Amino acid sequence: MRILIVEDDIASQIFLKAVLKPFGQCDTAGDGAAAVRAYAEAALDGAPFDVVFMDIMIPEMNGLAAIDRIRDYEAHNRRSVPRPAQVVVVTATEDSQNIIHAYCTGDVFAYMKKPLERQEVEATMAKIASALEAAL
Repeated sequence: MRILIVEDDIASQIFLKAVLKPFGQCDTAGDGAAAVRAYAEAALDGAPFDVVFMDIMIPEMNGLAAIDRIRDYEAHNRRSVPRPAQVVVVTATEDSQNIIHAYCTGDVFAYMKKPLERQEVEATMAKIASALEAAL
């Protein structure tokens, strides 16, 4: 499983990478524009990301805009992205508009509030792994 962690806070990147490493290969991006580029490059290389952990409050392009761009890329590149990535939104805010946008237009798998807890991240990944296995 390939996992993209999009987080501008280095401590959060390190934490997520440590928790997610047992589930698969983890790559990181520090801003929204870098995330979209990394997602497209991975798909073009024939190894698209299965899961994206996306912080909302990131520089260059916020996380919701980055999710929209990733979903647009997936829709127009079915050959290089056979199935959409499972997206987990990570944020310190509880803005209901962000939550609605993420679920309705971003088609996210989960919405997690910071500070993250190891058990919650692991439980979410276990659910994602089950969902991906069931889809095969």
